[in-house]
Amino acid sequence: MAHLKIGTTQYLHTLPLINAAVGVPELTYDVTVTRTIDECTLRTIAGDFDAGEFSLATYLKICETDNRFVAFPVFAKKLVSQYAFCRADAPLDDHGSLAGRRIAVPQFWVTAALWHRWTLQQYGVAANAVTWCPLARDRIDGMPYPDTFHFDWSLVGRKPSELLRNGEADCFIFARRPDDLKGLRYLARKPIEETLALTRRTGIIPITHVLAVKREWLAAHSGLDQAVLALFSAALAYGDHEVGHHVAQYLPLADMQFDDINSTLGEGWNHYGWQRNQATIRAFCALAIEQGFVKSVDIDRVFHPIG
Repeated sequence: MAHLKIGTTQYLHTLPLINAAVGVPELTYDVTVTRTIDECTLRTIAGDFDAGEFSLATYLKICETDNRFVAFPVFAKKLVSQYAFCRADAPLDDHGSLAGRRIAVPQFWVTAALWHRWTLQQYGVAANAVTWCPLARDRIDGMPYPDTFHFDWSLVGRKPSELLRNGEADCFIFARRPDDLKGLRYLARKPIEETLALTRRTGIIPITHVLAVKREWLAAHSGLDQAVLALFSAALAYGDHEVGHHVAQYLPLADMQFDDINSTLGEGWNHYGWQRNQATIRAFCALAIEQGFVKSVDIDRVFHPIG
């Protein structure tokens, strides 16, 4: 029987794998939990895992020079546009009010930053109409920084909440909120309504992480690609069923909220598979090229169109 070494970060949709609560008849597996997506990505590149979780942006960049992996349609998704923050008294309303402003970002080329620059475009603001203030160097050396963008690297190492409060940055963007929101607020005045309106208007639910599998493993285990997808889909389905139970300590109405989200975004909005998700992947590849992150993407080579 084939054995699969998996690297992943810990989320509700990966806990069933971490706890060995799901399985498929065709293969056995073990899971290594990494502390961060950076660690998981770099360890997968180093060869520690047969299948590992990658930042989507990093995966595309790696594929420019490394043909060892193919991405399965197993994703982490987030409505990224909600995670934009400013001072509570800032005269800002949404991404459309950021022209000419200073935007702090954890790293310039994190996946969330590419999606936020796409969001700016949806509001009529060009990505070169703002000043980008990275708070750390990018996780991979040799990243491109096109001359068309405006950068201020003087804030590297600083904390986003501090920069917003003292006015050194007008907005902070990421895929989660800062630890300290004192004196700050979400950029959008009505973040829930604004986020859902953008999703309805574009049909895009941003993908942030992707599962990369070694081509060598797939070649050695011919015909098991469906089993790999089935294993991860079983973990996702387990999480769907248990989400209300797992988060009830913090979100006591989670089951009903989960039903509301499925009603709003469509049943199975977070499910895996190529057909369901290819429009979002193609959109991300296009914006990655447009922003100058990669020169081109051979989608048929770097993504496995299964499911």
